[in-house]
Amino acid sequence: MTPTMQKRFFRLIYSAVCTAGIYVLLRSILFKNPSSQREHLVTGPVSSRNAIHVTQWFNSGQISKGPIINCAALINADKNELEKSKKYMDRYPESMQSNLDFLEIHKNCGDFTKKNGYFMEPLTLEEKEFPIAFGILMYKDVAQTEFLLRTIYRPQNVYCIHLDRDSAPDVKQAMQSLVQCFDNVFIASKLEQVVYAGFPRLQADVNCMADLLKSRIPWKYYINLASQAFPLKTNAEIVKILKIYNGANDIEGIIGKRIHKWRFEKTWVLIPNPKGGKPSLRADDAKKSSPPHNIEIVRGSAYGIFSKGFVNYIVNNEIAKDLLEWSKDTYSPDEHYWATLHHLKNNPHLETPGGYKGTADEKPWLAVYASWGTVDPCHGKWAHGVCIFGVEDLNYLVGKRHELFANKFYRNYQYHAIECLAEHLYNRTVEKAPFDTSFYEKLPFIKP
Repeated sequence: MTPTMQKRFFRLIYSAVCTAGIYVLLRSILFKNPSSQREHLVTGPVSSRNAIHVTQWFNSGQISKGPIINCAALINADKNELEKSKKYMDRYPESMQSNLDFLEIHKNCGDFTKKNGYFMEPLTLEEKEFPIAFGILMYKDVAQTEFLLRTIYRPQNVYCIHLDRDSAPDVKQAMQSLVQCFDNVFIASKLEQVVYAGFPRLQADVNCMADLLKSRIPWKYYINLASQAFPLKTNAEIVKILKIYNGANDIEGIIGKRIHKWRFEKTWVLIPNPKGGKPSLRADDAKKSSPPHNIEIVRGSAYGIFSKGFVNYIVNNEIAKDLLEWSKDTYSPDEHYWATLHHLKNNPHLETPGGYKGTADEKPWLAVYASWGTVDPCHGKWAHGVCIFGVEDLNYLVGKRHELFANKFYRNYQYHAIECLAEHLYNRTVEKAPFDTSFYEKLPFIKP
């Protein structure tokens, strides 16, 4: 080898070494935290914008380290896609976006709403003329609540967010920043210290109802949600369903042995936590008085679909107020208050707007689907007897359930489940996909 060739050879070696060193340095910087730096790209067959809408959970500009997940195949229960998704999520577990990341979004609302795929104009005349009110109950994890909000948000609707009075300061500050980006999203004017099975959980909803009745937006129905819930239907589909309801409420009813009389035959009191945490509920020896106005208690769910007439009755009717007062020292009154006032076969003297005159537990309830242990299927995981849905639940939720929402999803557990469900809804929205309403037209509780 000539001296000239040797020089060229060593220059090539030197250049290759330098390039490799720079690559290693950049890679170590970019992927210092793989779980927060990866972009878990999920795509479907229709819209490229769809991928932007779904994947903007973290800041933009991140580098993908994994396979593209085909949400359509995932929802269709394709075994290979399910396996690929689960392997990827095991390798890159989700880290919930920090509440601190939301503290200053109000300084550039346009970028925030565009990046996260908010629809800032009504999409159809039918939706524009049928606004809906929503209440969202939250305690922590602003990112979880924001992901729900961006999916159900429409400018003609109105949203009340009830923050737990005990929420951390950064949660309160972040939510204050978030709501400043919207004219139709607000935090409830009165906040409760929500306690499991305690009265403040019910009062939180009533507070939102009272606030929403003062809204300038002429909403038709109120739907209350937990921040871990997620829609199974698009806003356009929900509007079509509610128009079929025609003023009827959709509230669960349970009678007979499952009513659990122990919940209201004794008084229940809040016991302070000596360590400074949430108080707990405990029964004392005092016998509970009978419900006012000869009311018979019916049990149901804390969640429902409420006509505006029913909401007005809850907030302003004296009988409803008396039952609310009586319920203050009962166990989990949010699971009997709506149901009792709604079911008129048990309480015909109430004449509640949108109420149901048939047998309480002989009709479907379609507000929210939850999978309960030992009764319903669950391919995710169980938490306190309730299923946390995972990717293998998508096929059943999308293909078999008629409910408007499902509860629960955790944003930091099998995150492809909630992301692919969001993509599915986005695709149906932008496609204006046809929707068969025949099931809802045959429901026994709808008003003619």
